[in-house]
Amino acid sequence: MSKDLRRLRVAGQVDPVERLRLDLPDAWRGPVIGPDVPGWHTAPGAHKDNIRLTGLPETFQVELAWMAHWQENVDGTPASVQPINQFALALLRAMKENKPFPASVREMSWETAEALLGWFYATRWKRLPPESCRSRLRALFRLARLAMIARSHDGHWWELDVWHPRCDPRIPISPREPNSNRVTPGRISHSWLRAAVKWHLGTSLEAGTLRWSTISQARLLVRFDRWLAVTFDDATDVLGDPASAPAHAAAFRQWIADPANRWQRPRDRSQKGVVHPRLINNDLQAVGELFAFMAENSAEARSILGPSPWRHVTEAHAASWFHQASLRTPRQHDLNDEHYVDDHALAQITAALPLIGLPRGQHMTVTRNDGTQVPAEGFGDPQAMRMILLQILTGRRASEVRICEFGCLSPADKPADADGEVVRFRYAQSKIDIAPDTILIDHEVAAVIEEQQQWVREQFPNIEPRFLFTQRISNLAGTKPYSSGTYGRALRNFSDIVQIRDGKGRPVKLSHTHRFRHTKLTRLAELGLPVHVLMRYAGHATPSMSMHYIAARQEHAEQAFLATAKLKADGTHVVFSHNDHDSLHLFNRADRFLPHGWCMLPPLQKCDKGNACLTCSVFVTDASHQSSLERQLAETEALINRSTTAFQERHGRPMPEDNVWMLQRRAEHAALTKLLDTLRSKPGRAVQGAGCSAAPTGPVPLTLDLDRHRRTRP
Repeated sequence: MSKDLRRLRVAGQVDPVERLRLDLPDAWRGPVIGPDVPGWHTAPGAHKDNIRLTGLPETFQVELAWMAHWQENVDGTPASVQPINQFALALLRAMKENKPFPASVREMSWETAEALLGWFYATRWKRLPPESCRSRLRALFRLARLAMIARSHDGHWWELDVWHPRCDPRIPISPREPNSNRVTPGRISHSWLRAAVKWHLGTSLEAGTLRWSTISQARLLVRFDRWLAVTFDDATDVLGDPASAPAHAAAFRQWIADPANRWQRPRDRSQKGVVHPRLINNDLQAVGELFAFMAENSAEARSILGPSPWRHVTEAHAASWFHQASLRTPRQHDLNDEHYVDDHALAQITAALPLIGLPRGQHMTVTRNDGTQVPAEGFGDPQAMRMILLQILTGRRASEVRICEFGCLSPADKPADADGEVVRFRYAQSKIDIAPDTILIDHEVAAVIEEQQQWVREQFPNIEPRFLFTQRISNLAGTKPYSSGTYGRALRNFSDIVQIRDGKGRPVKLSHTHRFRHTKLTRLAELGLPVHVLMRYAGHATPSMSMHYIAARQEHAEQAFLATAKLKADGTHVVFSHNDHDSLHLFNRADRFLPHGWCMLPPLQKCDKGNACLTCSVFVTDASHQSSLERQLAETEALINRSTTAFQERHGRPMPEDNVWMLQRRAEHAALTKLLDTLRSKPGRAVQGAGCSAAPTGPVPLTLDLDRHRRTRP
């Protein structure tokens, strides 16, 4: 806890060390921990050694015992027996040689503990501690110490310098939000700014205006803190005269637009040559929201923060920063296929996907895009294999699959068929409160989930798992989901081995799994799903967000054009402009839908052909009417045969071919024959040109609606 928010303990309140002691069962109160703990030496994965704290000050004994107990019984991580024992030896040696160290683990930073460990190795073994020893002790300080500090703290949770939901159950977080990340407002160097940021973000999180998964303002305001340090001799000048606020906001905008100021690591600066305007405006917006919060709650600020420079901030300060953030270039999203994974790439992915689930030590041959074959060792991670497969099949976000509940399948309310092959899948929707969290899936997708459920039951036979994809190590109670870092690392390694490329030769990195969401939604849109259905499946709150995911593929545009090509009565295809084609689906007028095709006569014109459609230049048809055309051809042939036979019997001579009735019937017969020959030569798709003579009139000008036919039906 920072000094600016440190509070005195109320008289009669339990001492923090005593509170930690009361949390411990008798078997965990030392100084030797292990012999009296059930299953310590006998349970699967049992500890080989005991925790030995003999000789340490009482405060250290209680703290280290509490940290080990928290790991084992709360966090589900096996207690760090060896690091604790080694750290205890270092403390005992420091006491023996009168080397000063903090009075408790809570007051000891990781840097101090690491220095003490290095001194211990140097004085006892004349060498530096191995990296494995440092990493194990670092893990103990990274989580267990934070949990102990949170348990010992009497004030608001947001007064602490590090916030971690895994270590502090007081932090508001929804059940489906990941709790593995931390927020560190303690990195802000100016005490008056740090105190205000903690209060602002903490109360906003408690009020629900911010969520843990989107609470990024702390990181953004750290940059604001660095700008204050390099710009002002007295950083509180930024809260001075409101007339200077526009100039301050403009100067900050210019400063954060420089990658050297924004990204501190050289690796980040080399990869990010230009800062996107949206990122710059996010920083300005975060500062404006902080100023607005402090101006609106000035009375409470005096009682919570005490005397501070924030008493000078006004709404005018916030308005100036908001105005600077509004000076953004309009965000225009050009539809493209950058995030679309085509069939060529998907074929490579699915062919090599068993490599991820293959046990370690076993090998399989992987065929890369260029045809080369390379042997590869299995990753031994069937969970990652099924996770990426579910993302491909369902288009869900990685987090929605990774932290979905174990019992995520349920019967559909209205099965699509009598066999009940469609079931309902409940994914971990945590991004949008009002969005749905279920979709219907077929039996193939359900089989993948059921296979994963069976695998989890076999791996964790003695517990009731919470998540469908669960962490395999340091998860004694089965309450931790599969790690996002492990998932990303497995997919990156898989991409490096397989070297997937799409049909245009572009590399496809599986670490960017959101592209499968783009792909799934694009394919559903190309199947003709209405926008509201697509939005429901995607779990979006607005249609515009769903449209953001649709890739404008040139290939699909060409396929859609050919799919709507129609044949005229002479067997040739109708020639449209692109504007005409975009409106092809024809007036939605009932009188334009014919038993064997469509009439494309403009709406304002009248038909004078009667039923002679097959000889009309504005009649079109396609393969969907093939059965009607075949029946009409057979009936036409039978009609011609009956009529010519009757003419022969009545007049004693054959009907002449120039007979007016015969001319029309022969023309219809020829048109039907040409149409059917063309349709049969190219089954399953639209065709063009049957080889009949040209129509007597030219192309018909059209103004049609491509999508209206999906809204109404005649």
